[in-house]
Amino acid sequence: MNEGTGAVNGGVNDVNGTARHRSRIHELDRDIARLIRLRTDEDRRLQDARRAAGHPRTDLAWENSVLRGYLEALGPDGAQLALLLLGLARRTPPGAAAEQEEGTEERTRQRTGGRTRQRTEERTAERTKEHTSR
Repeated sequence: MNEGTGAVNGGVNDVNGTARHRSRIHELDRDIARLIRLRTDEDRRLQDARRAAGHPRTDLAWENSVLRGYLEALGPDGAQLALLLLGLARRTPPGAAAEQEEGTEERTRQRTGGRTRQRTEERTAERTKEHTSR
């Protein structure tokens, strides 16, 4: 450790607040994921309402306005983010989104004996360990 700068192995120790910043980023990431789930659910309900009214599931003019809003707010990467968000709501057919997801997860678990979820959890734990050890 370099006593003068507080550097540890080329990084910065907690004297400069890295743990606090990482904690806050993790908190923000959890909030973002929660908001994305809420947005996806609401978009699916919108699609259901459009279909019930006899309209197409999607409204391309509205989706383009969403893309423009993200582009204006965040630049080209914002447009990519908007495409991802719009795509999330399309991946599960409107209607029984939650029930279908639960059924799909259960069928996958039965087919793989739970190995897929276990591997995913192991990889997530490895990545978390890598990031926290940096």
